[in-house]
Amino acid sequence: MIGIYAVINKHTRKAYVGSSSNINRRLSSHKSAIKTGKFYQKQCYAQDALKYGFDAFEFKVLCLTSTIEEARDIETEFLSMFINDNLYNLAPHANGSSGTKRNPKNYIEGAKKRLANPGYKEKLSNACRGKRKVVQCPHCHILGGGGNMYRYHFDKCKSKNERKP
Repeated sequence: MIGIYAVINKHTRKAYVGSSSNINRRLSSHKSAIKTGKFYQKQCYAQDALKYGFDAFEFKVLCLTSTIEEARDIETEFLSMFINDNLYNLAPHANGSSGTKRNPKNYIEGAKKRLANPGYKEKLSNACRGKRKVVQCPHCHILGGGGNMYRYHFDKCKSKNERKP
């Protein structure tokens, strides 16, 4: 379900309004944050959630849309009309408090540049060397990273299990 939702404090009547491409998942994360007290990036309702508890909040779907862009446009319009002391929202638009979303094209172009560099793979390989302990299995003599070998290989080694009578 794509659309707009609200997290409403029953005591203060303040609300947080948001949009999501998966409203159920997003409301579930808000509920979890309020129940556990573990707030993602200092949620704006965190102080009231700690003060009033989970039962003081209600979670509502305000509007369903066909695209996330439409949901963000409606959310921005809603926030621009109603931004005041009765909303937890910090910004009068749907792009978060910073007002900008990262452009994935920049990251894709950067990755292409790095991978096109012939020395990049070697540089990355050298950066990883010397950081892990290499151990040898006493049963099959295979070499591997210490942590994973101890965790996954040694007790389950096929050579070890074959030697048992």
